Amino acid sequence: MSLTLGQPEESVVSKLVYRVVSACGALGYGFPRESLQEAIKGRVDAIVSDAGSMDAGPYFLGTGTEYFEREAVKADFRHMVEAGLQTGAPVILGSCGMAGGNRNLDWMLDVAKEVFAELKVGDAKVAVIHSELAPEVVIGELRRGALRPTGLGPELDEEALRQSTIVGQMGIHPLITALESGARYIFAGRACDIALFASDMVRRGIDAGIAYHVGHVLECGALACDPGSPSDCLVAEVYDDGSAVFVAPNPDRRCTPYSIAAHSLYEESHPQLQFYPEGVLVMDKTEFFARDARSAGIRNSRFVHAGKPWPLSIKLEGARRLGARKVSLIHIDAAELPKVPAEVLVYGRNGVQAAPVQEGERELGIIVETTAATLEAAETLASLLTHYLIHYGYPGRKATAGNIAYPLSPNLVSFQREDGRFGAIVPSGTRDPVFFANYEKVKAAVIGLIEAEFPEALANAQYRIIDADEQSPAILLRTIDTDPARLAERHAAEVEAITRLVTPKPGSHIGRDAADAYAWSLYHLLQNEEVITNTMFPITYFRAEGAQWVEEGKDRPRYFDIGIRDETANLDDRTLSLIADAPPRGEPHSMQRLLDMAVVIRSKDAGINRLTFDIVFNSAADYEAALRSNVFYKDHVAATLGVAPERVVGSFFVDTCNAIKISIDRPNISASPDERDVFGAQQQSRIESLRVPVFIQPLASASTL
Repeated sequence: MSLTLGQPEESVVSKLVYRVVSACGALGYGFPRESLQEAIKGRVDAIVSDAGSMDAGPYFLGTGTEYFEREAVKADFRHMVEAGLQTGAPVILGSCGMAGGNRNLDWMLDVAKEVFAELKVGDAKVAVIHSELAPEVVIGELRRGALRPTGLGPELDEEALRQSTIVGQMGIHPLITALESGARYIFAGRACDIALFASDMVRRGIDAGIAYHVGHVLECGALACDPGSPSDCLVAEVYDDGSAVFVAPNPDRRCTPYSIAAHSLYEESHPQLQFYPEGVLVMDKTEFFARDARSAGIRNSRFVHAGKPWPLSIKLEGARRLGARKVSLIHIDAAELPKVPAEVLVYGRNGVQAAPVQEGERELGIIVETTAATLEAAETLASLLTHYLIHYGYPGRKATAGNIAYPLSPNLVSFQREDGRFGAIVPSGTRDPVFFANYEKVKAAVIGLIEAEFPEALANAQYRIIDADEQSPAILLRTIDTDPARLAERHAAEVEAITRLVTPKPGSHIGRDAADAYAWSLYHLLQNEEVITNTMFPITYFRAEGAQWVEEGKDRPRYFDIGIRDETANLDDRTLSLIADAPPRGEPHSMQRLLDMAVVIRSKDAGINRLTFDIVFNSAADYEAALRSNVFYKDHVAATLGVAPERVVGSFFVDTCNAIKISIDRPNISASPDERDVFGAQQQSRIESLRVPVFIQPLASASTL
């Protein structure tokens, strides 16, 4: 991979062949209508948004419910439909209703019908693609030994699968089939987010390597910009010379070679290989270039055919109910903290990570609490506050995947107070020193955003944001059981065991009923050609007149091969770009804080069973100094993170954007009962605290060894 600072000569004469708009990172995040209106000036071939994810945990698949507020989802979709009516471009949504199961999809269709009625959408062809799969089909594959693991866990169990809601992550072919039918609006169940963008490009003959890479950059909206945010739009322009250029319609954002290259790492366990249903996106020869001061592009990405007789590997996700859950949040005096057993989650000690804070570290618990006359008002304001807090971008932010860690999925606990009013609490935490320095400004900015965009939410509810740290600790107790009486008894016993040792302070919450607990029961690949082609992803067509949709027919996806077949490059995600063990010679000239060397230091889930860490350096000199130090060799990384060396998937160099990527097997499956950080967005503190020895000798690049 290479990075070029300057306008490519060929871009002067190249011809625009495709232009696609990404509305936002996920439907419900919100985005400025002005950005979308600017984005649709000129040619528009498609308007697309990923509508969900599995990142927030299995609860949303298991219950068929939505993570975002209904009004926020409706507002975002309404803006997209308006843009579709103005341009005539198809409007495409995937992973509808957050998790993409049948109930999630139906929820989104209800919202869509309401929007269609309000905007008087008429004579519109709609395609609805389902992604749910019957447990009996999956159990049959399990008995044949045909389900392929994607890493460690979850352990497969027939009874657990029988109790599960299961979806398959569709690739491009169902979407292409719907587009070929003339559908103007596509609502897909669980879908590969990249496929939502790549499908129409592949359909129109654009090279799959560029199509998939463009999709990866666009799937989080403007998060690939500087400054980045999923709550804004991003545009990609594809040219006949095989290049693609990214443009931010919001003048306050810009795309640079570094921002596009850095985002190409996001949520993936390898920096140059990304695995999709149809094959592998390979970026070892990708070039990133600047077109001008606000736009940047890519070229030379490749897409490799899967290399087996049948190209498809469909990722299956399953969620099942573990039981009801009770939660207690107990504030205590700092003097009593040593009395609390080491394994108990305490904000100020081990609320964000299981390992307690080390000397020189700080952990801050951030507890959002709301009060209102109605349950809906209390929940709405609590949700808005937490969504904005986790994603708010501020100058100098390094942990760009999220500012805070949530221990619960869903993250909100609501209840009725003794005075008859309603309340909601959201516990969370952080160990990020850069966030601490900006915390007060972030809180003020978040309140300002809600005042501007959702004034009724603040008018209808009151809020407190309570800090919990070593000086004001807060204990979080969680109990799960299938039997309500046994649950109450067990949780009361856990509370009693703690309150024998410490005294709860006013404002504590004891024995609150939380949402049911769910667990991931399946995260495996299905490679059965017959099931994929004959059973999965059925398409239903409708003719829409406002809220009245009349079924017009059904269809099956049509499959064809894509990608390079004679590729000889290394496609092993355990060895390609691996940092070698190259101990430096001589004595270090100085020690430098990694925080001073890097512009981005972030952690993020890469699926439910892996964590990935991205370190993007300030300069090539800082990057090469870090490689030369050998601090980021696999064994040293394992020691830094406190994990066994065999749990480090790899520590990789990324010359494209002066970055290092580290991927490990997750200590637990995401959103497990003992979870501290559902999104994995606040696990980088030990990386942040590193000091890097800088050697004075001329550098023989460790990235070439």
